[in-house]
Amino acid sequence: MYATSTIVYSNTGVSSTDGEVSLGHHTDAIYLYNTHASTDASVTFNGNRSVLIPAGGAAYVCVPGDYTKFEITTASVTLAVYVVG
Repeated sequence: MYATSTIVYSNTGVSSTDGEVSLGHHTDAIYLYNTHASTDASVTFNGNRSVLIPAGGAAYVCVPGDYTKFEITTASVTLAVYVVG
């Protein structure tokens, strides 16, 4: 975790049906954990950068950077998310 950052957002149940999630804060990094056992999740940040979060991972995936919004674009998955900024 970033030493001088604080958690500015957290949610253990974000899914594609939530649409685009606005963070209301700039970030240092977003941490994501895919709770689905067999489906990888695609997540888009600020409408243009996309990453794949593997299914059934053993740890959170850290995506460093300054983002203000994200969206899960894979149907039927749920992610646990926390954001530091």
